[in-house]
Amino acid sequence: MAQPSPKTGAAVFLVGALLSAAGFLMEFGALRGWFMVLAGWFAWLARVLQFDVGPAAMGFGLGWLVSGLHPMRKWYLYVVTAGLLVSTSSFTASALLPVESYIASAVLLSLTWAVGPSLLTSGVLSAVVVNRRAYKHGVKPLPNPHEDNLDIIVLLALYTPLLPIMTSQAFYVRYLLPAVVTWVFWHFLADRLAFYLLARRVGGSVQLVAVEPPSPEETTLMNVVSRSYYPMAFGIGVTTTVTSVLDLLNIKVFGGDPFAATAGAALASIAAIAAGSLYVGPVLWLFEDLGIRIFDRASRVMKPPGIHSLADEMVEIYTFIFAPIGMTFAVADGDLLLALLLLGLLFHLLITISMTSTYLYLRFSAKTHVNDVLRKLAVKGLLSPPLP
Repeated sequence: MAQPSPKTGAAVFLVGALLSAAGFLMEFGALRGWFMVLAGWFAWLARVLQFDVGPAAMGFGLGWLVSGLHPMRKWYLYVVTAGLLVSTSSFTASALLPVESYIASAVLLSLTWAVGPSLLTSGVLSAVVVNRRAYKHGVKPLPNPHEDNLDIIVLLALYTPLLPIMTSQAFYVRYLLPAVVTWVFWHFLADRLAFYLLARRVGGSVQLVAVEPPSPEETTLMNVVSRSYYPMAFGIGVTTTVTSVLDLLNIKVFGGDPFAATAGAALASIAAIAAGSLYVGPVLWLFEDLGIRIFDRASRVMKPPGIHSLADEMVEIYTFIFAPIGMTFAVADGDLLLALLLLGLLFHLLITISMTSTYLYLRFSAKTHVNDVLRKLAVKGLLSPPLP
């Protein structure tokens, strides 16, 4: 696959502009009587070219162009952030502003559902291509100069669609309160649980060895996004697994209309994130950041500390992707558009809460917890120096 390049991006952008212009020309020609319009397909095609295909191609081309300017400096992060911000801000504007003009309404819809997603897709695809090529050649992309700030922008973009309900109780109960409660839960218990799990493994021929300096993760965009996946996937995995088991017993957990059922599943996932993701989230992150290994002197085997395989399976990618899709399609009773809408609402709620909690933990708790766990292990005599 070709690496992102400004020339290719500019070419795709130009094609999108021509497609959009062709749609406007078709509409103008039909109004002037230049074409013999047959049925409704002509008008439909003109609108699709104007506000869907054309803008989507322009958005993708622009994202590919920007990503190709400095691919090894992760400029694709700008594109991903811009795509999310364009979609959420235009969606919010269409909900808040009394738009009466057809063109203005169509432009907002185009920004929400065509330009924003295509920018996001372009940035993600660029990231995959750049990182694959970097891995193939044994090099590592340089840090993005604004990576420490992009996570804040992404969080603001996620909260932007919630502006219409920020004065209502639903915003605080469904979004803000669960995120804060989850972080507080992690803040007071993560280091204690991590220390307990590590301490109980020491004994006999097994010891803990410090093999490298501790390295708490910074609050960069990639770190926050990658680590927020674990709590969200765990919440979805637990909810869908329990629901599937109860369905086999003919016990309907989330009844009512599709929106009520999806809301119930989302609340159950939030509860699972708050209660259970302590183990697959902060504790796992501490294991990765402490710089210690479990060494068995008898078998001469050294391995990093990890979580139980059952919990690990709860955050597998197939669970994260296919389980919620199957659940929303079942709730929507086969209605594709309704299922996609419910799926989007479910993911937005969970990723917003998970990213907020993860950001708060990495920003205010992670470094303190790493130091506390290492200090407790050293005081108890459970941590051995590096092996010669």
